[in-house]
Amino acid sequence: METKEQLYDKALTHFGSNELEAAAAVFSELVEQYPDYVDGHVGLGHAYERMGKYDEAIEAIQKAIEIDPQDSLNYTSLSVCYMRKGLIQEAEDAKAKSQQLQMGS
Repeated sequence: METKEQLYDKALTHFGSNELEAAAAVFSELVEQYPDYVDGHVGLGHAYERMGKYDEAIEAIQKAIEIDPQDSLNYTSLSVCYMRKGLIQEAEDAKAKSQQLQMGS
């Protein structure tokens, strides 16, 4: 079995080569094997977002937020996904949460 770092690197290689289906498949394998690995969920969300699968992207990023609710970048990623889906109020709320966490409140 590959380590989470090996899987993550493999997924990033696919993502960087714009092989989004392959990246999503490896990120999915990663989060299945290592369900608490935040970066795996975020990566999966970014792959789905680039593929235009916004519902799946939002779900993956929300899982990352469940695991680490204090990471402001996860809320920024969520905001982008909401914006791309046309959910402006949700995007603004996620952006505000990201800014709140960045300011330490």
